[in-house]
Amino acid sequence: METDMIFFGIDVLTALLFLLVLIFAIGIVWRVEQELDWSYKFFVIAATSILLADVLGLAAVGGTSAVLLSKGLRFVGAIAFLLSVLFMRDLVRKLDGEK
Repeated sequence: METDMIFFGIDVLTALLFLLVLIFAIGIVWRVEQELDWSYKFFVIAATSILLADVLGLAAVGGTSAVLLSKGLRFVGAIAFLLSVLFMRDLVRKLDGEK
């Protein structure tokens, strides 16, 4: 029961992070034209983490440690996506003279 609550909590936090990514991304997707080095690095980290989590989830036989690792990788991916979008947002704000 306790591990189910932990897994549920991680799922909720991950979903909230992806929601933040979506909110920030809406404002910048069509405006970015310059260097996005840090943003792309975090995007690659996020995509890799989520891919590894999905592969691990498919290959796992149901062990608690494998499920926790998979959910942890998805959580790291959500954080990396958020950082990627925040770097893009800061760049766009700088280009627009907001900051």
